[in-house]
Amino acid sequence: MTSLHFLQDSDSYHQLFADDIPKAFLDSEYQPSLNATLPELLQGGHFRRAAEKSLRDLLASPSDAAEQIFQLLYTRLACLILISRPDIAAQEAIPLIDLLARSSAAGDDVLPLVPWDLRLLLVRLQSIGAADGGRRGIMALYALAGEVRANLRNVQQSGDDAGATLWTERLLDLGLRVCDALVEMGELETATRHLDTLTDVDADELAYRKALLRVRVGDVSGARISANNINNVSRKKGFEASLEVADGEYSVAVGSMRTLMAEYPEDEQFAQNAAVALLYTGHITSARDLLEDLASRTPMFPTLLFNLSTVYELCSERAPERKTALTEQAAAKTPGPQSGGWERATFEFKL
Repeated sequence: MTSLHFLQDSDSYHQLFADDIPKAFLDSEYQPSLNATLPELLQGGHFRRAAEKSLRDLLASPSDAAEQIFQLLYTRLACLILISRPDIAAQEAIPLIDLLARSSAAGDDVLPLVPWDLRLLLVRLQSIGAADGGRRGIMALYALAGEVRANLRNVQQSGDDAGATLWTERLLDLGLRVCDALVEMGELETATRHLDTLTDVDADELAYRKALLRVRVGDVSGARISANNINNVSRKKGFEASLEVADGEYSVAVGSMRTLMAEYPEDEQFAQNAAVALLYTGHITSARDLLEDLASRTPMFPTLLFNLSTVYELCSERAPERKTALTEQAAAKTPGPQSGGWERATFEFKL
């Protein structure tokens, strides 16, 4: 049996503090009980508490319970990212990353036991704060792709159709992850060329990503050409309305966004974009009303909190009071895992 005792060193993990959590959340009746189980914490979107609970369970697990330990480690790292502490997650992932990177018997024994989702997360964490600008992460993705291709060939030769489907999906996913990593590195043209090599990826997703990249490099006309290949109607209309903003046609964009809001009331991005366009045209009060309505009827999410807090700063000398009231409104919502969870950090309200 392979021992994972090296992952159970408490000194490798960080204590999480609540000093960056608004008082409204800490005093809320929705705070989970001390006896809440890990599934209950995750279902309620209590990701800070879930990170603490998963670590306690990990440290208490038998050192040879690989499946259990790796699942708990994945939960711990994912929850840290969800509470905006990817820096801590990256540090806590180092022992496993270093072991897998070494050519050693121990690393060879552990590698087959690591779940695929955890391996992807480890690659992502390698790029956080990396001095090489993310190049090591790109290399790790290509290494994974090589491994996936080898596995795909094996299952195809054995006639395993289900396995072939699984490894094909993983290969396509890695292709898109490489594109995302290139964008984070600022290599936008390289990312665009990389997308051209992904012939088996969903055509609609490919067209949308190409259109976004063309906007990022300032090629609005090229973005329109790519957008013509988007089949999803709501996505295409929303993107075309955003291009009106890129062209400086803010009033036209507001009208387009309001039409989309009526047509797709469940899609909050259209109200968000309309509010931003209103802000550009100087209609701060209208933008605030739109965002406040959105905050009253949907789960809170980071961009909404940022935009509404910014509007409060622009239109009122009582911005701190309004933002504090917003924390109380957010804390009063029924807990859930949507949009990064229930509990929010102070900085998300720009306090």
